[in-house]
Amino acid sequence: MHIDLFFLPGMVSEKQLVDKTVVLVDVLRASTSICRALKSGARAVIPVEEPGEATEMREKIGPENVLLAGERNGIRIENFNLGNSPREYTEEAVSDKTIILTTSNGTRTYARAKLSDLVVTMGLVNVSAVAGRVAKAGKDIIILCAGSEGDFSIEDTLCGGMLIDRLKTMAGNALELNDAASLALLFYHNNAHALGAAIAQGEHGRCLAEIGFASDVSLATEVDSIPVVPILKDHRIILDND
Repeated sequence: MHIDLFFLPGMVSEKQLVDKTVVLVDVLRASTSICRALKSGARAVIPVEEPGEATEMREKIGPENVLLAGERNGIRIENFNLGNSPREYTEEAVSDKTIILTTSNGTRTYARAKLSDLVVTMGLVNVSAVAGRVAKAGKDIIILCAGSEGDFSIEDTLCGGMLIDRLKTMAGNALELNDAASLALLFYHNNAHALGAAIAQGEHGRCLAEIGFASDVSLATEVDSIPVVPILKDHRIILDND
């Protein structure tokens, strides 16, 4: 099995993702919020790139049991039902709802993977569940980090490294890694004892704390706390039943 990791979505073309297992990572916070939403009983999460697209999608599918969710610069978009804090996605708020989500970083990556064989959403909260699922798929894997505003992010790279570590445990030495994947694995090993602190001290973690979302950073670094496998099917993110 070959694993390629890319620090930013723009570093990979759609052609490179064809027929691959693609793992999309946005620890702070889209991946974590998606996992929490589906665990709380949401029917599906529809990722879109822009707020206007979210509004148009709601009109297209009908407003009944549909919530608009998303952020720009970390703050909930005006007139949207929810922001991008995973703490908002409670059972009371989202059960039996379809959520249309747009975020600054994470939701922009899904359109690139439309020709992939399997597209999985991953954060630290579900890393082991994802490892089991992608190992079962048996295809070459691309780990695509969302980054932060077009820049490298500590948290997504650490999460990618943790996934690789889990897969190495399952597959022994039968993995081939690109240089970025090898670097992410080393980065994870060097910080495995203090993941939460490393992420909280990172640029994105500090930014969220400054605008009042330090508790989101803590929640997003609780490894395997939401052991679900969200997959993209027919442009919707749903729970995997395989």
